[in-house]
Amino acid sequence: MTQLGYRTLRENIVEAIRLKILNGELEAGSRIIEQELLDEFHISRGPIREALRQLEQEGMVEYRRNAGCSVREITLDDIYEIYLLCSTYEKLAVESYGGAFSEEDIVEMEEILEKMERLKEGDYRKVVELDFALHRIIVKKAGLPRLLKLWEEMNYGNTISCYAGHVDGQETARRQYPIHKKLVDACRTRDEKVICEAITDHYMLTINRLRAEA
Repeated sequence: MTQLGYRTLRENIVEAIRLKILNGELEAGSRIIEQELLDEFHISRGPIREALRQLEQEGMVEYRRNAGCSVREITLDDIYEIYLLCSTYEKLAVESYGGAFSEEDIVEMEEILEKMERLKEGDYRKVVELDFALHRIIVKKAGLPRLLKLWEEMNYGNTISCYAGHVDGQETARRQYPIHKKLVDACRTRDEKVICEAITDHYMLTINRLRAEA
């Protein structure tokens, strides 16, 4: 039985299914059988369906009439749209406070960078968690709860990117530190224009790489 030891039951189930997708246990286009999840987690059908609905909102699974639930095939266009929105929200946040990060903000980012530098191959959950934590500092500082909520709802794009494009686990882990260090270095300048340009470059780096590999 998969261990579910923290967060709410629905959140545990969501993460467990998400990791099955990230790790390739559930491949793109494959059906997700509710009964198999029920047998694995030994819980009622309600939390399973709630979890699948959330993953559908995140874009990782899809429902089709007479076909049920399956792992969604993610296109480069999907990733581009999500990254475009995420970067736009982050730049709006930076513009709202003029890029004036406190020393505490920078220290918090540096602590996350140190953890990124120690990432292990294939640790997709940690990749996503650390990426989310660092970018959330940038958005949360604006003190705009609706903007933060919109960004959080779109931030699953980082998860999708790991699933759809970052198939090399070692390279994925290795890439996190240098690309985020460039972003943190920009934040250290407290220059709004420099930071916004760095945010755009950060998100488009993945898109440009995937386009080159297509």
